[in-house]
Amino acid sequence: MSGSVFGSMSAEAADIQTEGYTEENTEEYTQENSEEAAGDAQSGIVTTDGESSQGQQGISENSWRYQNGELITGVQYRARTVPYPNAWQKVNGVYMNSAGEPIDGAVSKGIDVSEHQGKIDWEKVKADGIDFAILRCGYGNNDKSQDDKTWAYNVSECERLGIPYGVYIYSYAKTTADAKSEAEHVLRLISGRSLTYPVYFDMEDNSTINVSAEVKGQMAQVFCDTISAQGFNAGIYANLNWWTTQLTSPVFENDSWSKWVAQYNVTCDYSDPYDIWQCTSTGKVSGISGNVDVNFWMNENTSGGNSGGKKSGTTLAVRRGNEYHFKYSLADGAADLIINYGYKNDEILVGDWDGDGIDTLCVRRGNTYYFKNSLSGGMADVVVNYGRSSDEVYVGDWNGDGIDTLCVRRGNTYYFKNSLADGTADSVVAYGKRDDIVLTGDWNGSGTDTLCIRRGNTYYIKNSLADGQADVTVPYGRASDHIVVGDWDADGIDTLCVRRSNEYHIKNSIESGGADQIIVYGRSNDVVYAGIWN
Repeated sequence: MSGSVFGSMSAEAADIQTEGYTEENTEEYTQENSEEAAGDAQSGIVTTDGESSQGQQGISENSWRYQNGELITGVQYRARTVPYPNAWQKVNGVYMNSAGEPIDGAVSKGIDVSEHQGKIDWEKVKADGIDFAILRCGYGNNDKSQDDKTWAYNVSECERLGIPYGVYIYSYAKTTADAKSEAEHVLRLISGRSLTYPVYFDMEDNSTINVSAEVKGQMAQVFCDTISAQGFNAGIYANLNWWTTQLTSPVFENDSWSKWVAQYNVTCDYSDPYDIWQCTSTGKVSGISGNVDVNFWMNENTSGGNSGGKKSGTTLAVRRGNEYHFKYSLADGAADLIINYGYKNDEILVGDWDGDGIDTLCVRRGNTYYFKNSLSGGMADVVVNYGRSSDEVYVGDWNGDGIDTLCVRRGNTYYFKNSLADGTADSVVAYGKRDDIVLTGDWNGSGTDTLCIRRGNTYYIKNSLADGQADVTVPYGRASDHIVVGDWDADGIDTLCVRRSNEYHIKNSIESGGADQIIVYGRSNDVVYAGIWN
């Protein structure tokens, strides 16, 4: 509205970093056109609080992008004279707009779909680099006849294939009673489902334009409160014109609501924080016949994030062969995302390779590194040769720029590289002994990762990339313990977790003493990684 890559392809194919498509009709949505569409709309019947106004059998969508239930094409858009061939694709690890410019803040690429797209081949969609989907579950009040005809199929396919998804409902609400019924419509369909993305209240139908701003706010409040009360994240979808002229009630300033903004343009011009930008309705994705809406999830610096600006902490992923089970919380239970990636004997590194705040995987084969910037299928986004195949390699943000890169260790000498590129190291440091066990992390919250030497159950932590004495020495756990490092409580400081079988003893401070939290996850023979996955 957020994989597999190397498992079945040749090494030659894996060296191809991107696969673009040509969007033949790249267009811009203009606010003037949106206002014209709004002005031509039927006024509708405006009611106040109380009994539902919806007598909805036989209703059809009519809005800036629908006419009598059919998607409008070529009416509200201004075509670009020279379309960029890789519009809305990732090129060299960066998403590009229809003018061939990087999309500032774009973290992942998604689509939103409904019965208008017909039957979708979701395996092809996933393989085409789509990171997430927002599925229409239905429209209007809580009537089974108004469920989206493809909802059950689409949601089951996303869950089967591990495609993260959220949902939206197309609203015809004119009263808070209507909004309550529409929320109950959604809850009936998502009960027991595993949503990763929010539930969106799609406010765009022409029949609701003359509903007052105050009542629109009241409806949104009732809808979002009803959804949130059941433990789901809630949000609002509207186009730029609606956000600036229709959704003006103060309730829309609620930081806990996700905002999804539609503007068919080379950039999104909405000035307030938002999470999703719907950039075009003429996207081309393998597995979908015809056009599809393309969306980008925007990063925390641009959008404030779906969690209201609150940073996520480190959680776990277990590996079984080339299958990875990602958990978005420090709790037991089923994985939130399962993907296949690489070969079962690949060496895997974990890091935030593009600075979007989300950790992803890198396959290492010899001295070649295949970086993927999303937990999804498709080709590697960046391929780099660095060091020797016999090198021991560590991952960290060595210069505090928010991007993880590599460090080669040879004996007790460490060669740090501050970019995902070949060439000589940017800094070289000698530390500890050649047979020391080494951990990396941001031990003091400075934003820069440094080294920690482990000898038995004693940890010698250095808060700078320099030789000399340790800054902190801490005993913790047993000499036989397996250690996992992470920022478990999202305070910006990495600490230690002791793993014993499938039990994890998490400490939220650099000190000895009992664990702050103990969780059980996976199996005792699982390979485990730590990261911020969502």
